[in-house]
Amino acid sequence: MNDTATTNRTSGQPFTQSARLKDYLAIIVRRSVLILLSLLSVVLSTVFYVLRMDDVYESYSTMVIEQYNPLIREALQKTPRSLSFYQGILNSRTFIDMVLDSIGPEVIQNSLPKLAREGTRQDLREYIRENLQLKKTTYESFLQLTAQANTRELAYFMATIATDVFKKRCQEVESEESRQAVVEIEKQLELVRAKLEQAEHDYSSFKEKAGSVGEGTTPELQTLQEAYAKDLAQLGIKEANLKAEKEHLKKLEAMVTPTGKAIPPEVAKLRTRLKELEKEKMRLEGLGIRLSGVSTIDREINEIEKELLQYKRSSETPHATPEAIRQWQQLRKSVITKEADLELFKRRLESYRRAIANYKKDNPNILAQSLELLRLRRSKEIYENVYSFLLEKAEEERIQSASSGAGIKVVDIARMPDRPIPKNETRYYVLGVLFGLALGLGLAFLVEFNDTTLKSTEDIERVVHVPVLGTIPHIVHNKKDEIQVKRRSSKSKKSLAVTQYPRHLLNFSGSDSVTTESYRSLRTNLSFVSPDDPLRTVLVTSAGPSEGKSLTISNLAMAYAQMGKRTLLIDTDLRRPVLHHLFGVKREPGFSELFMGSQDYEKVIQPTEKENLFLLTAGMFTPNPAELIGSQKMTHHIEYFRDNFDIVFFDTPPIVAVTDAALLGTRLDGVLLVIRSHHTDREVASRAVNTLKNVGVKVLGTVLNDINLSHRYSSYGYYKYYYHYYRSKKT
Repeated sequence: MNDTATTNRTSGQPFTQSARLKDYLAIIVRRSVLILLSLLSVVLSTVFYVLRMDDVYESYSTMVIEQYNPLIREALQKTPRSLSFYQGILNSRTFIDMVLDSIGPEVIQNSLPKLAREGTRQDLREYIRENLQLKKTTYESFLQLTAQANTRELAYFMATIATDVFKKRCQEVESEESRQAVVEIEKQLELVRAKLEQAEHDYSSFKEKAGSVGEGTTPELQTLQEAYAKDLAQLGIKEANLKAEKEHLKKLEAMVTPTGKAIPPEVAKLRTRLKELEKEKMRLEGLGIRLSGVSTIDREINEIEKELLQYKRSSETPHATPEAIRQWQQLRKSVITKEADLELFKRRLESYRRAIANYKKDNPNILAQSLELLRLRRSKEIYENVYSFLLEKAEEERIQSASSGAGIKVVDIARMPDRPIPKNETRYYVLGVLFGLALGLGLAFLVEFNDTTLKSTEDIERVVHVPVLGTIPHIVHNKKDEIQVKRRSSKSKKSLAVTQYPRHLLNFSGSDSVTTESYRSLRTNLSFVSPDDPLRTVLVTSAGPSEGKSLTISNLAMAYAQMGKRTLLIDTDLRRPVLHHLFGVKREPGFSELFMGSQDYEKVIQPTEKENLFLLTAGMFTPNPAELIGSQKMTHHIEYFRDNFDIVFFDTPPIVAVTDAALLGTRLDGVLLVIRSHHTDREVASRAVNTLKNVGVKVLGTVLNDINLSHRYSSYGYYKYYYHYYRSKKT
């Protein structure tokens, strides 16, 4: 996922990594109480645990494992023991029982009263196993056996006795392994001895039967094979020498005789005839015929050479030197001699090959007998080697079994500890703080991500799909100024329920605060919803109770009145009206009286202390508010209000509770929905908007109420800062 353009889990809008960090910090600040409580609980639990920790004493001994000399180890085929081998001995049931019996169960029980009262022998075993530890030291082949206990005496006894028992058990295990190895080797010796005796008997019997037959071959065949192999090796050398002389002869011929691509046919014939005469001369000399004086063959050879040299002199290339001519004549004779010798050599190799093949064909039994004799001899030698090796191993294992130390020596004996081992309280406290913070943060984010309330404008636009026209900060008020409204309880008709309402109507004349500016911004945004056809009748409601809609509509109406607009504020919440309490006037006469036959508007519409602001309270209680709002008279009243006032605001009950807002909203210019930050549920707000849209009500937008500006890292943390930066200053 790209960090620079990620989707916010809570808002569904893209944001940068710095924005995401700010959101996480906002969550931490909002849930700081939960984080601090988690941290405090874990830290207190850690302190309690550390204070209740028992003192632990530790005693240890150091042992060294003797290593074999590398040559001896290789000869004995011994591999070094691993730490796991010795740990297996330490944790074995036999070792634990030997330590327990050596110490005595009553010694452990006297040191541990709890085990003395409730512990069984199995519990004592587990105590010893848990408090004995074997580990490597910084030096190679050194082991440290450590014992821990609640008393210094018990720690010393456990370390001392465990060291002695451990050394004894290692010796017993080593001796048992050597004894088992000797038994297995002796079994193998019996089998190998029988096979060796049988192999020796078979070899001697077959050798007497074969007579003069050698191992692997016969003397005659061996002589032929050796002669063939010797001549075959010389064949390659002779062929290489002949090839080299031919290459040299070709170069000399190029110097003495004509060369080129177009050699005259006469020259080719002369070369061929010269080669034939020289071969004939060599044949005759090979037969022992000595040619006295200048023979006919010699004269013809000399004449051909002269003709070839004459052709060379007639060409344009330089003439051959006498030395080159002499070498050419000698090399011709050498090549012819080597060719004849090579031909004779090949014939001799062929005769050897045929002789070997004929011998194998005529004597098949003799060859098979020689090979069988060779196989029997090798089998006998193998069993002899194996038998000797097993004898050596058996003797080595007997010597190893007789040794007493099993290769372990105690270097440092255990000592009585002087003081308990440090508890490392700081480590526990640091871990407690870290765990407490982690737990608090985890709970904070768990609660936050499971919180389904709307918190920001991004939440509203993503879930409700309605624009946010204004954000109202949390209004700090004095508890003494709260309004206490007593109503009949819904659970019991006889008892009264007291509801607290904050009464904080703003004074927009000359006021220059964050809250008043937020209402002015809401007024401006609401005016621009329909610039061509200004809004005249606006209904303000909320999805559920306690969202702050009555206080919001009151201050919004005062903001319009401060602007010079003739503003009428009507309380149509006939079930739980609040506006008359906020403005400190009587409830009756009011809106309900307009439907009683008398329509004297001047008697029910009351001017307020705010200039241009008029109030129409709820009036007397009526059992059927929805019928009044949905009546034809209501349409007539709305027309009157529209004609006599610049803008009219209607305060209605919450949408989810009753249908009054939906009925009245169809007759007005639009509805403004108030949503309280961290209070209104997403599903409730979404259902409220859908309810309005399903009956054709125009939803102008929403107002996010009661946002917290005090947190630096909240979604609106910089709202207050920017306001104070740009606020008007006296000059």
